[in-house]
Amino acid sequence: RTPLTSLRAEIEAVQDGVRPLSRSSIDSIAQEVQQLTRLVEDLRLLSLSDLGALSYHKEPVQLGEVISDALAARSAAIAERGLLVRLQLDSSLIVDADADRLAQVFGNLLHNTLRYSEPPGQLQVRLVAEGTLARVDWEDSPPGVSDEDLPRLTERLFRVDESRSRVSGGSGLGLAIVKAIVDAHAGRMQATRSDLGGLRWSIWLPLSGRAG
Repeated sequence: RTPLTSLRAEIEAVQDGVRPLSRSSIDSIAQEVQQLTRLVEDLRLLSLSDLGALSYHKEPVQLGEVISDALAARSAAIAERGLLVRLQLDSSLIVDADADRLAQVFGNLLHNTLRYSEPPGQLQVRLVAEGTLARVDWEDSPPGVSDEDLPRLTERLFRVDESRSRVSGGSGLGLAIVKAIVDAHAGRMQATRSDLGGLRWSIWLPLSGRAG
């Protein structure tokens, strides 16, 4: 309801003459519409996931390439925020996955890093083999999250009310979508404290039996 309330308030202010119709007011309204659109799409994806109707086209993919492509797609935003990115990716690791859905996983994690990390921030992504699993460690710089909040980060609509919520916006559903996609790939994920001072997301996915 928050973006709807904000959008209505913006429009009524213009209608009542309290705020002039200007480029600034139009940009503000457009921002609220964008946030609402993201919220509706996130809710749609979770509803489809709950119904088992979220489609997946799985095939052997190079997980490191998926991660690299997801970061490249947001290179402008990364540069704008001054985010320092370090990658350590084992290019030999293959998983049976829907590449587009996994791109959404890393896109959502990057969205959180860009939104909450204090500039100039840092992001470190490591991909290694761990037995029959591929392990991704996604770590960013401060602020972090309290120990009691860590297990709740993938709950729907859960928003940390402390340091990492200092920037308004977000649907509170992005990490729930990440978990749903990881679960659908027979994987698991865990949030812990990062040595960089922020969050570490660890994601495990089964390696493809057709790898190599």
